[in-house]
Amino acid sequence: MSFTIGHSLKLTIFGESHGQLVGGTLDGLPSGIRISMEEINRWMSLRRPSQSFMTSQRKEDDSVEIVSGVEAGYSNGGPITILIRNRDAISSHYDELKYRPRPGHADLTSFYKYGEHRSYSGGGFLSGRLTAPMVAIGSITIGVLETLGLHVISAIDRIGSIVSGNAPEGPMDAYSYLTRIPEREKDAEAQSLIRELLGAGDSIGGSIHTRVKGLPPGLGEPVFDSLESVIAHAMFSIPAVKGVEFGTGFGLASMRGSEANDQFEFNGNSIMSSTNHNGGILGGISSGMDIEFRVVVKPTSSIRIPQKTVDLRTKEQVRISVTGRHDPCIAIRAVPVVQTMTSLVLADVLLGSGFDLSGKQKVKGKE
Repeated sequence: MSFTIGHSLKLTIFGESHGQLVGGTLDGLPSGIRISMEEINRWMSLRRPSQSFMTSQRKEDDSVEIVSGVEAGYSNGGPITILIRNRDAISSHYDELKYRPRPGHADLTSFYKYGEHRSYSGGGFLSGRLTAPMVAIGSITIGVLETLGLHVISAIDRIGSIVSGNAPEGPMDAYSYLTRIPEREKDAEAQSLIRELLGAGDSIGGSIHTRVKGLPPGLGEPVFDSLESVIAHAMFSIPAVKGVEFGTGFGLASMRGSEANDQFEFNGNSIMSSTNHNGGILGGISSGMDIEFRVVVKPTSSIRIPQKTVDLRTKEQVRISVTGRHDPCIAIRAVPVVQTMTSLVLADVLLGSGFDLSGKQKVKGKE
């Protein structure tokens, strides 16, 4: 059982959805990195529930308490540990569900693995609540990357059948739209769809497009720690993510080599390509083009529509309707999770490749 991700820079998360708190520890961050509580709180506000009619109405302030690793606003070289108290957990919503697994959730598989003593209220440690410490810790690395001239930009590009071709230019651009779709007309359409689904007690899936600007070429450690591998590992660690594609991704299956190959050309002293079907990664190594990938987030599994399940005690077929407070489209609040976890992964890759994360200089002869 592992709650840790990373190599040179390691994130460990802990806690349960309806326990006293959730939290995380970042180990490996060098001393002297500025830690901005203002930035941490800003990113937490983007993930926090009860932001609008489209998100869970669970009332959590998601205030972050740093208990180690920071001195006078800068990392001191030790593990940075943060705590986030759960202030509005209502475990009674889950009493009936202890032995009646919710379709789409990990209730049944956690019963198979952990048995009678599993953490089941609100999904326990398998809940999306555990993305709160991911965002809090990951947001620290946002500033680190920006110091190095790197920017991670994420936005919703699809909710149901509503598809947007607009790509935001800046890391915060998507957040001026309620659905995180950076296009006024599509944002309005998606809001209307979600209102309809709320009335019906149903939910909808979506996809999140991410672009990384400024990443230098030559990063990635083939074969098993390729740049695609470590990014995908982090993305699949986010609850409800069921697919990841880089560049044109699955669309490559219908293309010819003459169409799919990214042909090279000089751009000043840099070698670039006229297309980016491979998402800025070749052989698991960054090419100098923007890193581009998309994650698919499934519809929220908790819905009010009655569904079939089984009673684990009586072995009978039963029907359940999930009550409580849930997002009709969990992809919306997943955007800052994808953004901050991508930043964390890239900071780990850069640190392992000899980059000075303070931004003052690069080591091991890198220029």
